[in-house]
Amino acid sequence: MSKLNNTIMFACNQGGHFSQMMALHDLFGKYETVLVTDNVRATKQMPALKEIGAIEIMEGESSRRKELKDDDTGSRWSFLGVYFKMLLASRKLWKKYRPKVIVSTGSNIAVPLFIIGKLHGSKIIFIETRAKVYARSMTGILVRRMADQIFVQWPEMLKLYPEAKYCGTLV
Repeated sequence: MSKLNNTIMFACNQGGHFSQMMALHDLFGKYETVLVTDNVRATKQMPALKEIGAIEIMEGESSRRKELKDDDTGSRWSFLGVYFKMLLASRKLWKKYRPKVIVSTGSNIAVPLFIIGKLHGSKIIFIETRAKVYARSMTGILVRRMADQIFVQWPEMLKLYPEAKYCGTLV
């Protein structure tokens, strides 16, 4: 197992996942931190990100959605190609920062980062999106077994994630 740094990696896609992650901004200045996102507008000039240690932009499936949707040569294979590239990018980012903990509010960026992190001994924390009240997200389904801790944002979700903790919603 590789030596881990005292770094916390926060990972999220743009949109609602990014907004929910920004609710954790008080943690950014307390630890060595890096944010991995596909939100190309994320910069240290954003008030919530002024304390973040580093920002890494990872091209995710969502940033290529229109291009892939218009590709009629087998869209499932195209999506798999994007995920393979994300897995390679995740490996490169993990090696660069060697995070002790990876925290994600989802979506598809979480899966490859969690896989690489788990293989190398990082602690994995998944926060299920607040948009899910009665059903698991696809990310939740894929990462549930590898997560060291899961947080849900609605008490109803404890029925689907009995191992999770409910601490309210990120706002």
